[in-house]
Amino acid sequence: RTRQWPRFIRQSNDSGILIFTDGACLNNGQSDPAGGWGFVFRGPALNNPDIGMMYGRLENRGPSGEAHPQTSNRAELRAAIAALHFRAWYGEGWTKLVIATDSEYVTKGVTEWVHSWASSGWRTSTGAAVKNRDLWEELLGEVLGHQKRGLHISIWRIPRGLNREADRIAKRGAEKGPMEDFEAISGMLC
Repeated sequence: RTRQWPRFIRQSNDSGILIFTDGACLNNGQSDPAGGWGFVFRGPALNNPDIGMMYGRLENRGPSGEAHPQTSNRAELRAAIAALHFRAWYGEGWTKLVIATDSEYVTKGVTEWVHSWASSGWRTSTGAAVKNRDLWEELLGEVLGHQKRGLHISIWRIPRGLNREADRIAKRGAEKGPMEDFEAISGMLC
């Protein structure tokens, strides 16, 4: 028998799910940075605090196979990608999925900048190459893939204080051993 874990849903409309995401980078900007990501998709009612959350170390190579430095911005993007890729959320009957993050970089990037970057050959308004293009393309692909299957994706920027649990587990992810290659994060809940 399959067990359904509690999710963050709205009582008056149970067709949507809320997922908190965060990235962390220990020693960000220094010679030995270590990035991690985390996301939380269940309510606080469970006795086991590790159920309904995932975290991991930011990989040294992105989805394109190229090496990239570990940064907090990459970790923030990786958290959103991992949350979207983790499940075929549309297959569980959800019609709306909200990513809640405290990252202005992720929210502005995906809601304001990414489409103009893509249409201008992945260049910023100043003509510079877009940083973290590989992850932006991966995130955009995840969003569009879910939307084609009827799942509307929203990205909300929330105050840092509301994202404590995702922040805590993102730091746990950063403390894990190094990961070389980008891995698709998939989960089975039972």
